[in-house]
Parts: sequence; C-alpha cells; structure tokens
Amino acid sequence: MVTSVSPKAFARLTLITVGSLMLALLAPAVSSETNNLHLAVAFLFAGMMGALISLAASRRQRLLDAVRVELNKLRRLYHVSKNLAATSQDYRPWFTDLHGHIYNYLNRFVGGDFESYDGYNRDFRAISYHVYTIPALHGAKEQVLFEDLLRTTAAVAEARQQIKELWDNRLSFHVWMMVLMMALMFAGSVLIAAPADTVGRLVAGFALGTGFLAVDYLWKTDSLSSERHNLSKRYVDNVGKLELGRRD
Repeated sequence: MVTSVSPKAFARLTLITVGSLMLALLAPAVSSETNNLHLAVAFLFAGMMGALISLAASRRQRLLDAVRVELNKLRRLYHVSKNLAATSQDYRPWFTDLHGHIYNYLNRFVGGDFESYDGYNRDFRAISYHVYTIPALHGAKEQVLFEDLLRTTAAVAEARQQIKELWDNRLSFHVWMMVLMMALMFAGSVLIAAPADTVGRLVAGFALGTGFLAVDYLWKTDSLSSERHNLSKRYVDNVGKLELGRRD
C-alpha cells in the first residue's frame, strides 16, 4: 500500500533532523581524545534497530496481505451468491439480504479508524450466519456454488482472525523501554566522542539524526498509525464496487 507523506509527518521528520544537528552543534565538547568506543554502542544499536524494524515491517506486510485476502473473498462471496441467485428466483430474496449485510459491514468503515475493527464482529456474523439460511438447493450446480460459498466464508473468517491478531501484536512495553534506553546511550556516546570542530559536530548530528529517524520509523511501522485510515478506506472503496456489481 502506497501512502503519501502528510505535512504533519514531513514537519516531524524535519524537526528530528534539524534538532539532531542543533544538538550536536550546541552540545559542549566533553573530550579532545579520539577513540572508537562509541562505535560499539552504534553497532549494537543499529543491529537491534534493524532486527526490530524487520520484525515490525513483516507484521505490517502480513496484515496488509490478510486485509487483501478478506476483501478479495468478500467480493467473491458476493459474486458467487449473485450467480447462485441467477439460477432460480427462489434465491433472490436471500441474495438481496446477503448483499445488504455485506454492504452494511463495509459501510461500518466509512470515516472510521481501523482501531475499531474488532468491534465489527457482529456485522460480519450477520453475513456468515445468513449464508446458512439459504433456501433448499435444487441441483448439482447450486450445491457446488453453495460449497464454494462455505469455503469463501470460512476464508474470510480466518483472514479476520489473522487481522485482529496482527493488529494487536505490537512490540511490548519492555521492548520499547529498551529501544529508548539504547537510543539515549547511543546519542550520549556520539556526543561524548564528537570532536570540537564544526565538521566533526555535523557528522555527529547526522549520526544522531539517523538514529532518531530509525526510532521514529520503528514507531510508525509498529503502531501502524499511518495505516489506520488508509485501511478503512480500502473497505469503503469496495462498497462502490458492490454497488456497480448490483447494477450489472
């Protein structure tokens, strides 16, 4: 999913970068001796941040994949039930109600925050329960389509469970405390080791900015804050697709 950079996010990144440079330039020189002890802290900090960012990015991608599966299967649920209704007028009222349940579920995301996803369980259950209320099947074709409906409904339910688990599976408070403590130790070691000349201070500022930007990126990726409204919008966009399909 491609997300644009908001003015607020751009301002935050600019503030982190400029603030890091100012901190390095204004901090008093602590020692004139040159040593490489700060590199050990930098390597450990970089290694930990790389591992945690990879973990958070993997979770984010699996969440996006699960959302894609749910929406894909919901569209299939709609189209299979529509084809089933086309085989006999007996299924038309059942399909009309099922379409309404799917429409209502997707409409729950209008103007919403994906944080409320778990609160839409009742709306999804209205869909899954209604599938089982189908009138008596007349022939082999209807039986095949109904079995497809059952498999698709089960796939949607499984995707929803994965989405809920992945959304809640953030890094623990303990891990974030460790990240903040290591970030402070990294910043302290860089400032202590930075030479007094301007060039050295600028390099130290770049190092601080890189570290703080990495922490910010980890927070954004782990909290999924930039995805909250974008994910909801994907569900809302599918309302229009169902409306088009309804008129076919």
